[in-house]
Amino acid sequence: MPELVINRLAPGNEQVQVEWAFHRLENLDVYQLVLEIKERAEHWQTARKVQLAPRAASTVITGLVNGREYELRLRAAYANRLDTLLESAIRLVRPGPVPGVVVNYIHPEDYTYNSSGRSTASPSIEMLPDGYLVASHDVYWGRHGQDLTLVFQSTDGGNTWQYLSQLRPCFWGKLLFHRGALYMLSTATEYGALLIRKSLDGGKTWSEPTEIIPAGTHETGGPHKAPVPVVEHQGRLWTAVEYGSWQLGSHDAGVVSVPVDADLLDPRSWSVTTPFLPYDPNWPGTVIGGDKPGVLEGNIVVAPDGELVNILRYNTIGGTPQYGKAIMLSVDTQNPSAPLRFRQVIEFPGNMSKFTIHFDPVSKRYWSLVNRVTRPEPRQRNILTLIASSNLVDWTMVKDILNYEENGWPEDYRKVGFQYVDWLFDGEDIIALSRTAINGAFNYHNANYITFHRIKDFRALL
Repeated sequence: MPELVINRLAPGNEQVQVEWAFHRLENLDVYQLVLEIKERAEHWQTARKVQLAPRAASTVITGLVNGREYELRLRAAYANRLDTLLESAIRLVRPGPVPGVVVNYIHPEDYTYNSSGRSTASPSIEMLPDGYLVASHDVYWGRHGQDLTLVFQSTDGGNTWQYLSQLRPCFWGKLLFHRGALYMLSTATEYGALLIRKSLDGGKTWSEPTEIIPAGTHETGGPHKAPVPVVEHQGRLWTAVEYGSWQLGSHDAGVVSVPVDADLLDPRSWSVTTPFLPYDPNWPGTVIGGDKPGVLEGNIVVAPDGELVNILRYNTIGGTPQYGKAIMLSVDTQNPSAPLRFRQVIEFPGNMSKFTIHFDPVSKRYWSLVNRVTRPEPRQRNILTLIASSNLVDWTMVKDILNYEENGWPEDYRKVGFQYVDWLFDGEDIIALSRTAINGAFNYHNANYITFHRIKDFRALL
């Protein structure tokens, strides 16, 4: 059967870009394709109709009113007949100004992907040897299936984006290019099995996944991760993974690793730290008290002394202090299966949200993008700040990249977030992918956009 699917929406200032796939049984030219768009409260009889070129795969609709809710759909018919042959699912958009470039958008009441969720989450970005960018995000909603990831590409440095593929089951995924292939390291779903799969064509098609760690459950705990760094060090690839669940109230910290010349799809190639290290409130420098203090979403980094460390997000809500600290653990590179060891607690702005740390050999600095907190609510995520350190312990604020706390934006920190940012060095620039909540998101956490950002000449900001 033919299929007509709207697979990407990118609303912006008084407009929306619509991208679709039309899988046909016959020659393309025998069809006519029409996009219909209307305000949500109106009837389809009043919809604006846009005739599309037969071989088109995207269009931009202008003249929309910011802040209003629109419904849109595609209809296909034979060119010489009036009756509809095929109709896409109805999609929802709310146009408005958006910082950066929109990679993808899901309206909080758009149920297209509802078996997995209806919120954009877990952004990951990778650059291929030809300079193309590949970006991914999963589709989230609490206690939904949470098992779908969408993949996009840019062939012009992030200025424009196109839909590429989708993966299922795939959640909390991290893209990785290694030795001629693109990989996706993920879980199957929330606390599902830790998986890895491979693409040899830049993300268009993918292998079946291989299981590295078996699945768990909310009740018993299971693998937990995020799009966190994968680091090559001493002949192995290393990345952080946790084990536990929010329902249990904690996540224990661990690392998985594999030799760089191994078959990454062979589960026997992988080492997993055993046991995972539980958080200990008696570690020197931890917060006093708190609402389930603990760690998750670690960053594997090579420290200045050459030791491999794991710097983790630290849940300090309700503690003393309840903001500004992170946990650093040590990795035993001589025995990859050995448990992690506590190293120290460090002062770190933005510890309450997932962050990514990379080392830049040019500036000889470690860099990160974090959610700086300026109000008593440490969950605040409407400021995105670039920070740097020469030693991983002493961090300096370099510049606010996005600040929607102090720019007069009508939505406050409860509705706006630039969070879970995954990023890369690109010559003199930093390129970043954000899970962005703005223009009518359900809340700051359940975002509606994935946005791309370029920080030009970032070293000059020092």
